[in-house]
Amino acid sequence: MLTNITKLVALILCLFAPVVSAEAKDPEVMPDRLRLGVVVGADENARERVEPFRLALEEIADLPVDLFLMETLGEAVEGLVNGRIDYVRLSPSAYAAAHRLCKCVEPLVTAGPDDFPARFYAILVSKRGGDSTSIEDLKGTRLAVGNKHAVAAYRVPIANLAADGIDARSHFQTLVEVQNPVEGLQALLDGRVQASLAWSSLAGEAKNGFTAGTLNDYYVSGSKGFNDLQIVWRSPPIPYSAHSISKDLPDALKRRLRAGLMDMRREAPGAYLAIEPDLPGGFEPVVHADYRPVLRTFEDEYSSLLEVEGRR
Repeated sequence: MLTNITKLVALILCLFAPVVSAEAKDPEVMPDRLRLGVVVGADENARERVEPFRLALEEIADLPVDLFLMETLGEAVEGLVNGRIDYVRLSPSAYAAAHRLCKCVEPLVTAGPDDFPARFYAILVSKRGGDSTSIEDLKGTRLAVGNKHAVAAYRVPIANLAADGIDARSHFQTLVEVQNPVEGLQALLDGRVQASLAWSSLAGEAKNGFTAGTLNDYYVSGSKGFNDLQIVWRSPPIPYSAHSISKDLPDALKRRLRAGLMDMRREAPGAYLAIEPDLPGGFEPVVHADYRPVLRTFEDEYSSLLEVEGRR
């Protein structure tokens, strides 16, 4: 009897195999429309401002594109996660939050401020000279950090230092909260702390503080002591933005969107600047793993380290 059952199962599998194979070869069904979300805050002219991007996206997708204006990143994350929109530009942290909620999103491209790679870094800075030439040398000292919501000056470095095996709360004597990273550098040079968290593009010339970031801000300000600063730790690279879509969209449409966005700065510069006015350097392709430094801040293993106890 067992032999007969085995034969029957084999027969059923043979009968259904051609059906499964045929379904796998069917072309993907495209949606009727693409729903674009744009975070606009209180900008009363937002619809007119982003219209060039919406029109360019229609041409790229070969689909009608409906525009949904949203006041906050939180609203945008909720809209993408709940399926009310298909596409939205998010910050790296907002993308990580969306993925934490449903794992139903993926990034297409990021934008950069210039022609250098579209990435920035959280960094840890100390004063040049003496014995503080590495992060190990800074054990037991005072570290300047941003507030609990600061991505590059608190959340990303604390989580990624932990990933490197360094618990900032036990490694440093005290975490000293400052208003902004530039104040942290000033506190470092004044001797109030021995290290400070900051961010940098790490692109261009180091003697000028690189192209963007806290070191560049300090260099441009003309304040004294810039040449006394050194970087002793850096996070993995972080994309500046995350043009994010629903994973449920057909792969063919995802490829079409990514390719069209990559060409947008050249083919339709007005449309590009309508959606990325502060990052005029053009789009680069990204994948989920590129956001790993920020994703860590939402993982249980590291998020507990981001509590505010032990700070002054």
